[in-house]
Amino acid sequence: MKKRLNLFCLCVIAAFLLSVSGNVQMIVRIFINGFEIGMKAAEEGGEMPVLPAYKQIHTMPTDLTEVTGTVTNLKDGSQLAIKPLVSLVECPSMPTSSAALWEAMAALVVIVGFIYTTVYFCKLIVQINRNIVFDWTNVKYLRRIGWGLIAIFFCAFVSVWITNYQLSQVVALKGTEFNLLLAFSDPTFILGFIALLAAEVFALGLRLKEENDLTI
Repeated sequence: MKKRLNLFCLCVIAAFLLSVSGNVQMIVRIFINGFEIGMKAAEEGGEMPVLPAYKQIHTMPTDLTEVTGTVTNLKDGSQLAIKPLVSLVECPSMPTSSAALWEAMAALVVIVGFIYTTVYFCKLIVQINRNIVFDWTNVKYLRRIGWGLIAIFFCAFVSVWITNYQLSQVVALKGTEFNLLLAFSDPTFILGFIALLAAEVFALGLRLKEENDLTI
């Protein structure tokens, strides 16, 4: 029984890590590309080239007959139409200092929230492995996990909203509109409420147990 529980816990951790792996991979690639460009400029003795500022945006097609953009098919060199949903777009102007500050704060909270949630999830697993299941400590851990996941989602959502707003002021894409609904597909949103629901179920069971103990 405990082996199966531990297996499911490992699956949850793996799924959680996979849900953020795309963003982590993008950050790593940006770092590697920047490092390579800097090394090349240093070797050639030239100035550091000005890199374009890319922003991740969420969009939704408004007209499927309109060609929003194209990509090159390397198989035959042809141009294929694309309808971007979540994409990186070059920002024509630099964001204001206040917007950049809010984005940085949101990213910091996401990182802290990820660590915070992972720590309490590990504490919950340790409790369960000690056969301490229906306990008020576990209720506290589940609530903290739930609120941590929800905080991660809302900070990520704020970052998406700021980016979409910035780009909408200087960019208009043919057959496409800026849209925030795709941001709600982030699994941390529903997982946070599931953790809070599980906490309340545990709490209700503990209250009933305490009432029965007092009655007896």
